[in-house]
Amino acid sequence: MQGVDGDDVTRASLPAPLRRAAALVLLEGAGLLLLGVGYAVSGVVGAPEDRLATVLAGVFAAAAGLGLLPVARGLAAGRGWALSPTVVAQLLLVVVGAGLVQGGVLPVALPLLTVAALVLAGLAAGPSRQVFRGSG
Repeated sequence: MQGVDGDDVTRASLPAPLRRAAALVLLEGAGLLLLGVGYAVSGVVGAPEDRLATVLAGVFAAAAGLGLLPVARGLAAGRGWALSPTVVAQLLLVVVGAGLVQGGVLPVALPLLTVAALVLAGLAAGPSRQVFRGSG
């Protein structure tokens, strides 16, 4: 594999904070995919108040999850293109988490906010930034 600067980057040579961030993004993607499929199926076979909105929300969540899977792989390979979508996804997660905090759904909000903070911290760590240095 090659990093942004053209150097060979192997999974073992990636800094631990970047490996953890990539693993968390992979889990986010898989979780969103599963949540979206479950939500869409429940919209079709269940009795939601608004069937179309439920199915569309499920499809959107599944698509977002599918989109995060290659992003996680890009992070794990030290690819510079994976930074922006990762940061955007984490910022969206912060917005969703903040809304859940305001709604009093702390058991869901706190893990979401924690994951977003851990991913962003992993990307901001010096060794992780070194991997992506030179992209631009």
